[in-house]
Parts: sequence; C-alpha cells; structure tokens
Amino acid sequence: MKQMHGFWLALAVVLLALPVPAQTRHASANQGKVWYVSQGSGSNRNDGTRENPLKNIQKAIDMAASGDVICVAEGNYYGLLNCGYIKVNKGVSIIGGYSADFSERDFLQYRTLIQPTATSNGTLQGQGTVQIHVLQSGTLVELDGLIMDRGNSVAYDRNGEGKPAGVETGMMCPIGSAGKGAPGVPEDQFHTAETAIVHINTGSRCDVTIRNCAFLNGPYYGLTGSTFGTKVTVDNCIFVNIRMAAVELRGASATNNSQTVFTHNTVLFSWSRLRDLHDMGYGYRYMPRNDTKFDRNIVGCSVFAALDRTHVDNPPAREEERVTTCEHSLFFLNRQADLVLPGGGTFLRVRVDDFEDVEQLAEVSDNEDVDDPEKLFGDAIDKAYLKGFRQVTADKPEGKMFANHYPVEEALKLFGAVEKYGAQKPE
Repeated sequence: MKQMHGFWLALAVVLLALPVPAQTRHASANQGKVWYVSQGSGSNRNDGTRENPLKNIQKAIDMAASGDVICVAEGNYYGLLNCGYIKVNKGVSIIGGYSADFSERDFLQYRTLIQPTATSNGTLQGQGTVQIHVLQSGTLVELDGLIMDRGNSVAYDRNGEGKPAGVETGMMCPIGSAGKGAPGVPEDQFHTAETAIVHINTGSRCDVTIRNCAFLNGPYYGLTGSTFGTKVTVDNCIFVNIRMAAVELRGASATNNSQTVFTHNTVLFSWSRLRDLHDMGYGYRYMPRNDTKFDRNIVGCSVFAALDRTHVDNPPAREEERVTTCEHSLFFLNRQADLVLPGGGTFLRVRVDDFEDVEQLAEVSDNEDVDDPEKLFGDAIDKAYLKGFRQVTADKPEGKMFANHYPVEEALKLFGAVEKYGAQKPE
C-alpha cells in the first residue's frame, strides 16, 4: 500500500508540472496550437513552448498558424525591434494577463501592455498600434486582456499650458508639433504620431473579438477600420482619453452588412479633432453598412456626442436594412448631445430622454441620464480630470484642457466600478 501511495503521489506531482493548455483557462473559439510569449524569460530563438517561450508577440504571430492561441505574460510588447506596432495577418487569439510562469491569469495584476515609447514613433507604420489585416474568410482574431496605451508616445505642452490643478500633464500638442512626454517619459523633444490604437484594415474578412482590453490615451481613434460583411464583438473594455472617436467601424461589403456587438464597455473623455472643440469627439459612431447591437455601456464626457448616427447608407434603400440599437446604457456630461442625427443643414442633437422617438434606432430601452458621475464611479474616476473637463465643456474662462494624459493606474480602476453597467471586473 505504501508503494501504491508513493506511485499516486509521484503521478500527481508530474501532472501538476505539465503545461496547462491556454484554452482550459480561457474560453477561446480558436483551438489550435498554444504558443507562449514572455518578455522577461523568453527568446525569439526559442520554440514557443511554456518552458521555452518566445520574447515577442509579433514573432509568435509570424510563427503561428490560423486558429492558434498565443498566451502572453506580463510585460510591454510593441513589435519586433520595438518598432511601435503589431501586425495581425492571420486568425489567432492573443491572450494577455499571465504571470511570468503562466500558472495564473489576471490581466489587471499581470499586465500585458502594448505601450509604445516616444522613440518608436519614427518607425511606426500604417494606421494602428495593432493592425488587423486578415483576408481569409471564416477566421477569428481575438484580443483578450491587453492594456493598449499610447500615452508614452504622445507629446504634451512643455510649458504646462492647459493643465488644470491635479492633472498630470498640459494639453496634448497639435499633431506634428514638438512637446514633452508624460510623467516618467524622459523625452522632451518629439512629435505625436497620428495613429489609432487598433485598426482593422479595409477588406479584412475575419471576425474580430476584443474582450477585457483597455484603450488609453489615443491620439487618433481607439478602434477603427472596416470589415467585409463580418462580425466585430467588443465586450468588457474601457476607452479613456481618445481623440476623434473611441469607436468607428464601417462595413466594406456592397451586399452584406457587417455587424458590431458593443456590450459592457466604459467610454470616457472622447476629445475633438482640434483644441477648439468644434468637431469630432464621439464615443461610438454608427457607421454605414454596419449593424450594431449596443447594450449595457457607459458613455460620458464626450466633447461632441456620445453616439453619432448621422451617416446614412447609400443608396438610401440600404438604410432601411440597417439595424442599430441602444439599450440599458448610461450617459452623462456629453457636451453637445447624447446622440446626433442628420438634420436640415446641421446635426439634430438628442438627449437620452428622447431616444424612444428616434426612428433611426431600431430598439431602444432603459437608457438613463446620470446626474452625478462622481457618485456613480466613486474613487474609480480621476476627479481632477473630471473637474477640468467640466470647466472646458461649460466654456468657463478658467477652463482649458485637451486630451491631457490620463493615468493608467486610474483608468484600470474603471473595471468593475459600476455594477451591471460598463466594464466589469472579470472573476
């Protein structure tokens, strides 16, 4: 009996030491080979196993086949040779938030960052920090547990102009003009690259799922691009301090509408194109040839409007086939409106209370205006930043602010800040 007991104990030790496939810890639709990436212990000359991980996400994508899963440990990854971008050209799942030894996964504790530095701006190519361009139909690109932040590669006013009390930096410099870096960034002379955080290239035929991700401090859109009649699911993400619009996705097919499912997301501080605050500055845009399910989101502090439904499909007959919804969502402090529609020479501005009368929204129910965002979020929102935004949008003489850096630590507090609405804290 003692020998048998020793045998089972030894077997248990062996089983515990075996690599646990990523799909047992994460429900991914892709079920191919599992690759492992670790900035701390990896090498791009390794074979990509758990014991011998690669060092770079891009290297893993290049080696993987469509349907494979890439598990990424904590660290900062922004392209081969730190070029500032990652290209996804096949249907793979990139799952971040693993501990150094891949024994645990918690994306808020073990942070997988895609956070380019100022020195990478000169080599940046294309329209996105993460560029998705997959021509193979029937495939899925999945991003899960990634903290994508461009704040360390954005130039801010070196003299502190437009810096309300308690806010980290001055205003974001105009595109093409030089400025200083965010706190902790040593560069004092560089230019902001006008690039989106995630860009889906025109003609992509893959489905895309983005879950448990952060889009932070973006100088030019958070998620943008177009798909060829396929589906994009964005669930449980935060979009904070994005210039132009947090989300703008179009359909590229002339025969089949694309689909976007946008659920349980928190969208805060969407800034205009220029400092004058006259145009752009949207949370979510309902774009042509794209059906949208919009549910359980929080959209606040948009310089122009939380939602944009001004784009009409051409020819007009297609407009009747398009389905756009807005349900169970919270809105507050959106400067011009909660929703803008086409109007007679100008936009028609609509507040939440009138959503039920909007014919352009197929389904509308249980949307609410929030009177007190500080009460809603508690300590999860940066109160100095919120106060500065209130002054700007109220056109007060002392109010001057534009896309100032939002602290990453503060932004991540938004996960789970409001029960049932917006981004939740994963269990």
